[in-house]
Amino acid sequence: MTRLVVSGKIISCLTAAALMMMLFVCCSSPQISHHKWKIVTDGAAETLRIEQVDLGTVLKDVKLVLRENDHIYYLSGWQIKPEDKKLIITTVNPKNTTWTFEPTATGLDASCSAENACLKAGAPADEKRIPARTENQDNGIMYTSLGLVSATNIRNLFDRATDIMIRFPEGSSLVRDPADNSNMQVTLPVIKGEEIALTNDYYIKELGLKYYKPQPERFKTAPIAWSSWYCYYMGTTEADVMQEADALSKYLMPYGLEYVQIDACYTRGEEANYLNWTKKTFPHGGKWLFQYVQDKGLKPALWVNIYGSNYAHAECADKYPENFYLRDKNGKLSGACCTADTTVVRLDYTNPEVIEKHLKPMFKILKNKWGVKYLKDAGWGTWMDYYEKNKINAFDSTRDSRDVYVEVQKALRETVGDDFYIGGCAMHEVGLCFGIFDGSRTGGDDQAVWYPEREGGMSMQVFFNSLFGANYLNNITWHCDPDAAMVRNPLTVEEGRTVVSTIALTGQLYMASDFMAKLPPKKIELYQKTMPTTPIVPIDLYPYKIKSNKRDGVVWCCPRVKEYPRAIDLKVNAVSGVYDVVAVYNWTDEDALKTISLGDDLGLDTRQAYLVFDFWNQKLKEHSKTDISTVIPPHGTSVYVVRPVLDHPHLIATSRHITCAVSIEQLEWDAAASMLKGTSRVVKGDPYSIFIHVPDAMSIANVNANAEIQYQKIEDSVLEVKFAGKPKTDTDDTIAWSVAF
Repeated sequence: MTRLVVSGKIISCLTAAALMMMLFVCCSSPQISHHKWKIVTDGAAETLRIEQVDLGTVLKDVKLVLRENDHIYYLSGWQIKPEDKKLIITTVNPKNTTWTFEPTATGLDASCSAENACLKAGAPADEKRIPARTENQDNGIMYTSLGLVSATNIRNLFDRATDIMIRFPEGSSLVRDPADNSNMQVTLPVIKGEEIALTNDYYIKELGLKYYKPQPERFKTAPIAWSSWYCYYMGTTEADVMQEADALSKYLMPYGLEYVQIDACYTRGEEANYLNWTKKTFPHGGKWLFQYVQDKGLKPALWVNIYGSNYAHAECADKYPENFYLRDKNGKLSGACCTADTTVVRLDYTNPEVIEKHLKPMFKILKNKWGVKYLKDAGWGTWMDYYEKNKINAFDSTRDSRDVYVEVQKALRETVGDDFYIGGCAMHEVGLCFGIFDGSRTGGDDQAVWYPEREGGMSMQVFFNSLFGANYLNNITWHCDPDAAMVRNPLTVEEGRTVVSTIALTGQLYMASDFMAKLPPKKIELYQKTMPTTPIVPIDLYPYKIKSNKRDGVVWCCPRVKEYPRAIDLKVNAVSGVYDVVAVYNWTDEDALKTISLGDDLGLDTRQAYLVFDFWNQKLKEHSKTDISTVIPPHGTSVYVVRPVLDHPHLIATSRHITCAVSIEQLEWDAAASMLKGTSRVVKGDPYSIFIHVPDAMSIANVNANAEIQYQKIEDSVLEVKFAGKPKTDTDDTIAWSVAF
């Protein structure tokens, strides 16, 4: 009989064989595959990797642990036994346990023979696989993110490319890995029947969209523009646009405003069309006016209903053939939606010649010769309705209205290229042009009044309904455009602050429409403190408290919201630090005390203290471990920067931008030198402040900068260093600063 000597003992051949099998199983990498899941083991390292066919790696470096009170015990001495459709692992140290992993059609179920069992693992979570909350986690606070963030009450990951929601069991913890922010450190409770669940086609099947496509990468942030419409409407003139361009260039372009958009107004009368403007109000024409805009450093933007053209005076020919136009059942022409008058009539895009001989040449002129960089692509989808009712007279009556609509938009995109912004205008079912539009209106027209004059009328309530109701789409499928932001009278400063704070902390398309040449400085400042837009992504991936936004089970435009959120919580992970910016609302008509819980509402770890800095009033409000309470005026908003207290001096806020992330380009605490230093990009001519928390045991030795320091003062353990505005003639718009302690 063959015998094996192990540690001085003689073992029979049978026992040796069993031992060799055990060593093989422990040190090799058995795996199982079932229901698109794959579990790969590493016996030597005693870890697992959990993969899914569509997602790739879901969890990596998975360790088996037991949790008792505040202690974590890692289990070792693995024996791995792949079974048909299951993986079973037993452990020896420090406790004998048996673990079972079983892929299912909806997820991966894990169970353990011991109580308080957990998995500790890493989870890939970069910009394409983002932290998410679903509707059952709604707590009245809307969560958004800037950078790679986490919170105690976020336990899902959404994979943007595949439209798959990864749901981890209740009680799971997902925390950013300090060494690699694109990875989450995950702790999952193991309870039989509570699996790692997948929701496939999340936006389509669970939320009811008819279409889903990830946002194109053409424009990282939503644009900031000024629109003529809600100031001048159809009465807009060349002189108006010139006056506003002058003001925009002076007051808002340095803060990030880019585009000047002229809305419907310029095609009035039989002679005018999209290339030959109404001479009475635009005597020099559109090309000349847009050159004026460009000379001011701004970019031309234009409203065009591409589904219409002037019948009597066509844009790209002396006269178009009759089969270029779509007629009703009686053979009559009809005015295209939203144009200045009935001289612009509906085109028949079932005739391919309309694309080739009208659309493409017209937009080559608008882009290449006029300098247009942005199109508000209007029409509200009404062309589809009209065609369906009158297709009997169409060039090709066999075409589907949606197919034709999308074909036109594809041709437009092909013509203008990827450096041209296309914003849609709230067509019927949401998502019809995902991937083609860079952004889209999500609701109806608003107006510079807080409440509508009549039920269902225009007001800023339309703006908020659109903004909150569609935020789950923003920077996921396209930039959401809730319509114009306005702050002028009769809106109060408090109401204006609510408008601009909300658009800034969601990162949606920022279209202002005020008389900027006449707006008082305190209201101009509201815009300046909230521009530019930043690449904010929603965490709450569901329509917020919607009354109804579906027709026949499909999501439609123009959502209405049952109640607005108590707050927006923007979670930030940027060069400026890891912190929250919280807008607390008072939607009532009277002063009201509003309280936000740091733990339950914001998902912060309340075992530590936080600094609460009032952004709009530029001062420290309080230290807190529990909540933020404040009395807010009617329709007003308080915005707080909430940062954990550290054991060394650290930046709390800046005066430049509501996110406190826009200006900071470098930031470092040098412990050896006891020095905080940074680099800030500032607006030339504009004073700039940094606010630094100074622990009680420390004092300030000196402050240095390559710019004039107006003053430095310390109050409530917060140092403010205010720099004079850098001269506008200075070629450098950065300030390098340091504070020694």
